[in-house]
Amino acid sequence: MAASPGGIPTELQEGITTFLGTKKVLLVLSIQLQVKSKYDDFILVLTPWRAYVLPVMLPVRVHSSFSFLEVREMTVQEPSVVVIETDAATYAFRFMSLDDLEQVVIHVTMSLKKVFPDSSLGTLLKNSPPSLYERIQQITDSLGEMLQSNPGPCGGFSETYAALCDYNGFAFREEIQWDVDNIYHSQDCREFNLLDFSHLESRDVALSVAALSFNLWFTKLSCKDFRLNQEISEQLLYMLSKSVTLEELVLENSGLKADFVQRMAQALSSHPNSVLHTINLAGNQLEDRGIIAFSRHMEKRSKGLQSLSLARTMLTAKGMSTLCKALTDNKAMEFSLRHLDLSGNPGTLAGDDISNLQSLLCHCQSLSHLSLAGTDCPLDAVSTMQGVLAVSPALSPPPSPGRVRGSSASGSSSTWLTSPPWQLFGALVHGSHTSLIHLDLSRNVYSHRRVKTISPDIKEFFSQACSLRHISLAGTKLPADVVRALLQGLADNSHISDLHLDLSSCELRSAGAQVIQDLIPDASSISHLDLSDNGFDPDMVTLVLSIGRSKSIRHVSLGKNFNIKSKEGLLDVLHRIVQLTQEEDCPLQSLSVAESRLKLGTNVLLSALGSNTSLISLDISGNAMGDTGAKMLAKALQINTKLRTVVWDRNNTTAYGLLEVAQALERNYTLKSMPLPMSDVAQAYRSNPERTEEAVHKLQSCLTRNQLRQTLPAQTLRLQQGILTTSSEQMVNEICLSVQKHVDILSTCTGREVETDILCAEEAIRNANLSVSILPLLYEAGNTPYQNGKLQHKLECLTEEAAQTCSREIQAIMQAVLDTAQGLCPAVVQKSGVRDQLVNAMSEQICLQDHLSLSTVLDQMVTDVFSKLNEIKLSVTAAAADCIVDAVLGDLTIAQCKLAESLSKQGLDLLVLLPESAEDDATVLARGRNPPDL
Repeated sequence: MAASPGGIPTELQEGITTFLGTKKVLLVLSIQLQVKSKYDDFILVLTPWRAYVLPVMLPVRVHSSFSFLEVREMTVQEPSVVVIETDAATYAFRFMSLDDLEQVVIHVTMSLKKVFPDSSLGTLLKNSPPSLYERIQQITDSLGEMLQSNPGPCGGFSETYAALCDYNGFAFREEIQWDVDNIYHSQDCREFNLLDFSHLESRDVALSVAALSFNLWFTKLSCKDFRLNQEISEQLLYMLSKSVTLEELVLENSGLKADFVQRMAQALSSHPNSVLHTINLAGNQLEDRGIIAFSRHMEKRSKGLQSLSLARTMLTAKGMSTLCKALTDNKAMEFSLRHLDLSGNPGTLAGDDISNLQSLLCHCQSLSHLSLAGTDCPLDAVSTMQGVLAVSPALSPPPSPGRVRGSSASGSSSTWLTSPPWQLFGALVHGSHTSLIHLDLSRNVYSHRRVKTISPDIKEFFSQACSLRHISLAGTKLPADVVRALLQGLADNSHISDLHLDLSSCELRSAGAQVIQDLIPDASSISHLDLSDNGFDPDMVTLVLSIGRSKSIRHVSLGKNFNIKSKEGLLDVLHRIVQLTQEEDCPLQSLSVAESRLKLGTNVLLSALGSNTSLISLDISGNAMGDTGAKMLAKALQINTKLRTVVWDRNNTTAYGLLEVAQALERNYTLKSMPLPMSDVAQAYRSNPERTEEAVHKLQSCLTRNQLRQTLPAQTLRLQQGILTTSSEQMVNEICLSVQKHVDILSTCTGREVETDILCAEEAIRNANLSVSILPLLYEAGNTPYQNGKLQHKLECLTEEAAQTCSREIQAIMQAVLDTAQGLCPAVVQKSGVRDQLVNAMSEQICLQDHLSLSTVLDQMVTDVFSKLNEIKLSVTAAAADCIVDAVLGDLTIAQCKLAESLSKQGLDLLVLLPESAEDDATVLARGRNPPDL
């Protein structure tokens, strides 16, 4: 504890320490305070954020105190007298020395600078002698540079928070300080999330928001699904009017009303230095009153927004129109606005005239994300906007109505003409067709009136779009011709790829299915296709065949399209899907038949998973397949090594079914994700809690094991090899059987040509059987460890060398730390034993870290190399085996074709002679395999 030269009695010092308790005392001075017309003796105690004036007596009591945040200015009246003016009172202090005066002024100045970085000595200290001012300024400037270079964790947030707690007389919540100083700071997190402190009292949350007002670290404030009361809202508005670093504001579903948005608009209008570019107020009841006030600010705002979300804010058509017009009239929005979400405001775009929206879409040249979902927007609504440039209309944005562009420097001129009626897609063509990535028009209508023709703007937009990755028209009833225009446009588009197209619940039915069958193979940009719930039931066979002709679709959703009355018809569709996934060149990686109520029909898909080599994701949820389906899934998982994700909730699975799947996962090392089937688990837990808990624990532990595993066990590689061998053998055997049937029939016929064909066929069969028999030997040869010993030795040498290099690096770092410590604080390091303590402490950490991670990483590296080598061996051998099988199949096919010609010349019919062959093929199909397609 510091003391003035005059000294303070020891008993009084102890009494002051006891009285202030946990408060940190920084300075204790004997001073005189002007009381009325005379100066009386007092003691001045300075803590980090408050000054206490105490009488010179015991017991200790407070005469007066003030927070440094209350200080308006300090005036030097005499060489040792300073008058401090605060919000509530004025204090005239006479100090015992000039040094005491300087210490107090410096402390108050630097405390304020921690909270208000823009504050300066010149605005605080008045009427001081030049020499005094220069000395103080030199010290504060030096301290300011240190503060600027190291303001503390997260820009000194906790210091500001502590100052505000002191100023308001609230308790200091150490939890807030700890979270910010440790969690936020260690993760370099610039987003302040109010949900992290939602369990505290509202005044504590309000103070944490207020601490952001002058903070230079945080750039984003977020709050979702947490109601903000008046106390917190007031501090939010103050923070918005002061912060110069806040860039993103997310207050989603926070119980805000129109009054808040009105005042928010005022706060932002009075703060020209605001850098806010992202505003999300979705889910708040802002109504037209709030949106109209917000729109006035948007219209006059000098800096454009990058992202604006006003989804689900209870807008009407009036508020929507006003907002769109304001955004259009603001020229800064033309190239700044990238994300616009106005979804979930039903009826706001229900009218046929949506010209303000279309003007906005023409105006915004950089829009990348647009959501108008659930606004009742008619996709064919027309507008009579002016502003199509006579030259290159698709590349130039229109000006405001009535504007005429004059002659160019070269003497040529181009004039803005009145456009023909534009639809929504026409506005997008003239606006952001080059930048739009995400377009959500779901849950709307195509037209509020009967339409005979489809606008060419739809095809034009989808053919010209350059950046599209996601299109959703889900829940929008679409005429078949609209789908035709969309797919034709995508087929003509060579700019985009990996497109997600959502056409679920569009009531497309047979007419739409026919269009998709005709055009989907040519739309090579589509990689994800959602056709769920479209009434395709009678058209599913041909639809699946058309999807199979696409070489780009990797994910398809077909759920809720299996309401097929005929059991045979349903099985036919399911077998077609199986065939689709088993094609050699099938690009399909993900399949969803969710919510289709397939029941035992699901088994057709599951039984084919054993030999599946393409699907990595499968969603069979909502199919009521019961424990029988769970048993089939369990069997498939024991031999499938390709699947990475399976979703299977809402299948009426009991605890026994759950446990079967869990036990199967113990022998599956490749499945990474299986979301817990919560609905079935909850139902099963009611009747059999013990087995359900056992199943859930086993599921989670197996998935965790698979997610952490970097290499596949040997049995998995053997399983993959066995599946490849078995599949090839089945394929060859089936065709050999077919050829042998031809041989048996023709063996009774005479003629040199027939005998030659029979001999060739028999030789092809012998070669085929020989090739099949050597496939296991081929795989075994491919798995022989020719150079494993040398490779093992080489890798061990490399790991040893890497370990030595790491050790030298660590030693160099330790020496650098010691040298730095020696240079910065030599007096401490040179003390007896301190250097040894530093060395020992660092050495302990090095040993601990090396034991926990470095050696493990190096050992894992060797294991990974051998695992990858095994995978390469398998793929190389499989390629060789495939070539042999292809050659054998080619010979068998040629032989069968010649035999078929001979049968025809002899006047024989194979189907008449062997009626059971049709039954055999049906049996093969029922087993989930492809019949031989010759």
